[in-house]
Order: sequence, then structure tokens, then C-alpha cells
Amino acid sequence: MTVTAAPLRQSRVFVGTCAWSFDDWRNVFYPHDLPRNRWLEFYARHFHAVEMDSSFHHMPSAQTAEHWSDLVGDNFRFCPKLPKTLSHEKRLENFEPEVGMMQRLAEELGPHFGCALLQLPPSFHAGRREEVALRAFLRGWPTSLPLAVEFRHASWETPHAAALCGNFGATWVWADTLPPGEDKHAGFGFLPVTSPCIYVRLLGDYRHESDDCEARRHDALLWPRDMALEHWAAKLRCHGDVDVIYVFVGNQYEGMAVETARRLAALIGVQPPGENKVLRTPGEQPDLFDSSETAASHAPPSD
Repeated sequence: MTVTAAPLRQSRVFVGTCAWSFDDWRNVFYPHDLPRNRWLEFYARHFHAVEMDSSFHHMPSAQTAEHWSDLVGDNFRFCPKLPKTLSHEKRLENFEPEVGMMQRLAEELGPHFGCALLQLPPSFHAGRREEVALRAFLRGWPTSLPLAVEFRHASWETPHAAALCGNFGATWVWADTLPPGEDKHAGFGFLPVTSPCIYVRLLGDYRHESDDCEARRHDALLWPRDMALEHWAAKLRCHGDVDVIYVFVGNQYEGMAVETARRLAALIGVQPPGENKVLRTPGEQPDLFDSSETAASHAPPSD
């Protein structure tokens, strides 16, 4: 018997990059004379979503979040990271302040809020204390806010951990990451579906960020991964029955995230948004660009 995959619904597939503010993208993606405070408007004409890395370091002000929401089209989504104070410093204990921050950010972004991302550190392994903390956090998470959880320690890759996420409606992040000393194959491995959402992060090999100055450029495809993208496209096409799919790409995946995101979107048949908004003339809007987004774009990959 042949099983036919449900077609992907374009209005429910959101492809984008991990942050939008990289100086290396000027001239090759952003026009050279386009002011930085208009980059998000331009970005939103080419992609349907962005992962908000700045919130991992510093939550944007209400004014900034509302301004960002005004600059994008109706079907655009922001997926902010929960602060590292929660995931890396407090290790999910005393989570109420950060959860409150995310609730307020979701209100400020309104219908443009997509899914919150909890990125756990590699040191957060599947021990008793960690599981107790994770269970308490998931129990206390607002059911009205979609949540995706990224585990970075292999000890979590078990049916028990997947069931734990599923019991609370949290999405298990599928991450294509190659940290030093590991070798994974794109689109394979432990990839459970724990909610009606698929959340993919194509992050690549952080070793490309180390000593090679050429590899630290983000203005060209430096190591194309054609077969990997084909694998991911095939995997996603098998999940057309889910409610929503988010895919975010980091610069370390092929060297230039916007180009990788374009390539993958084309493989799965997702068209760019086009002219969602008319770019305003310089000076018409105040520069509300959050400096933390700029700082985060130059920081090393969050671990």
C-alpha cells in the first residue's frame, strides 16, 4: 500500500532565519543604502518568519515589539527565545519572571507571535533534578502560548522525554547541529512529533566560527549542503498534516542563512511574501531598532 503525504499548506509553513540583523548581509541581501531601522521591513518581504535571538539576551521594550509588529505582513511570525537567565543560569527553576516576560512580549506582538523557543544548554542532561525542573516548568507554562523545546544533550533522546513534552503540548525541536566531536545526518536521528507543530532549526557546524576568518563571513554560501536540504525538504513534505511548520536557519549551516532559507523554501514550494508593506521614506519612522538585536547578531552561537 502506498501512503500519500498530505500537501504542505503554504499559509501554515514559516521559513526564516535565526535573527535578521547581520552586517555581512548588507549589499548581498539588504541594499547598501537601506537604513538599518528598515531592514526588518525588507526582510519581511522575503520571508514569513524570524527567530528572535535578541530576547535570549535582552527582552525588547514594549514600544520596540509593537513597532516591529507594525512593520511586517499579516502572515508574518516572530518566534522569540526565552531568556538565557531561565535556561542557562536558573536551569528552569523560579521560572515565573521569564514566563511573565514572554507573556507580555506575546501580547505586544499580537497575531505576529508564533512560538516561544526554550533552548536548553548542553549541560542540561536528563538527570532526576533536571526532569523535575522541566516537568514543573512545562506544567506552569501558559497553555495559550505555543512552546518549542530544544534539547542539546543526547540523554534526552528517549520516548520518555518525548512523551513528557507531548503530555504538556510542547513541540520537540528538530535541530540539525554539528557541535565539535559529533557527526549527525540531516533529517535523521531522533525526531519525535510531540504536538501539532513542527519546529526545525538548521544550525550547522559551529567549528566554522572558530579560527577560520573566511568561515566567519556570512555573505555567501561557503559550504553548500545540497543533500542535507533535500533530506529536510523530503522530511517536511511527509508532515503536511500538522497545523504549522517553522524552519529557521543559522549562518553556520551553509555560510549565509538568508540564501539557505531561500533554497529550502523553494524545495518545499513556499513562495516569498512579496510586497506586504511599502517601505517608508527615511525619517518617517523613528529608529526603534533594538540595539540588543544588533549585539546578538554578532555574538557567538548561543549554547
